[in-house]
Amino acid sequence: MKVRLFLKRLFLFSLPLVPFVVLYLVLDPFKVIGHYAAYYRSDKPNYISLNKDFVSTENWINHYPEYHYTSYIFGNSRSMYYEVGRWNNYIHENPDNCYHFDASGESLYGIEKKIDFLNNRKAPIKNALVILDYATLNQTHNSEGHLFSKDPHLSGQMPIAFQLACFQAFFDVKFFRAYLDFKLTGKVKDYMKKEFLLDDRPLDYNYITNEVRQSVYEKMIAHNPADFYQPRQAIFYTRDSIEKTSPVIIGAPQLQLLNHMHAIFAGMQTSYKIIINPLYDQLKLNPADVQTLKGIFGENNVYDFSGKNNITDNLQNYYETSHYRPHVAEQIMEKVYGNHGNELAEK
Repeated sequence: MKVRLFLKRLFLFSLPLVPFVVLYLVLDPFKVIGHYAAYYRSDKPNYISLNKDFVSTENWINHYPEYHYTSYIFGNSRSMYYEVGRWNNYIHENPDNCYHFDASGESLYGIEKKIDFLNNRKAPIKNALVILDYATLNQTHNSEGHLFSKDPHLSGQMPIAFQLACFQAFFDVKFFRAYLDFKLTGKVKDYMKKEFLLDDRPLDYNYITNEVRQSVYEKMIAHNPADFYQPRQAIFYTRDSIEKTSPVIIGAPQLQLLNHMHAIFAGMQTSYKIIINPLYDQLKLNPADVQTLKGIFGENNVYDFSGKNNITDNLQNYYETSHYRPHVAEQIMEKVYGNHGNELAEK
């Protein structure tokens, strides 16, 4: 009787939640429940930020049987500016066989898991471009939060735990209020943008390559650079005149992940390049870490563009302090695949 009474009370207590659960399941705001042939609409805003790790993994699962990808770009959101339409000219691959396997706030853990995921599915990695920096190397475990935790296919996390994190994020008071406001009015209001709740910037998306681009920025700069940079002057803080170096970050956890990546590349006879990002903060990756990377992947496969150099000195190479522009990525690829990468890095 006590059990039946408990279940009855639990049922009555849960009733008010049912409409919210149904609302979440129907709307699927983070696109983690339904099947999507394309997770973004090209030339349209997505409005709601998605977990790019989940998008990249599920999109690969959906489209690999058709396109049989052989070449991959790995890294965080900075890696999306290495455009497949340019990269394929250096590796001589069909663009439709190239795939952006990136994630927002990507970690070394995430990159290793993606490479292991492909290896376990016997998907060849003919070419690989790995984009990383200090923040990437610093993360050796699964990330937290509905936007950054890894797809359960990669992490081994119970799918229900991943889904629960997304469900909880939907009912965050600030997000839920903004989302309902948007749904009712059809407008992305200033408070939604300022608090990073919704985003009305249009995206360009190619579901075949999983490539996301923000061409709207390049169009603004091409029209008049001042129109883009003057309103953003406060973002570009003054850098220190003395170059600073990051502390050594590669330890035992990183070595395990890096060595496993190299073992898979070696087993697949992958042609790969490792690029260390040129960031606006001009923080130089510790030389000991660079040497460790070169010791694992080879002297001619690791290119360090961090610190003070002719890329990082020019603020117009950046959209803001986190992301550099596509022409910078193009310059880096030209240097790297032209075997002049270390020459730029040493300047």
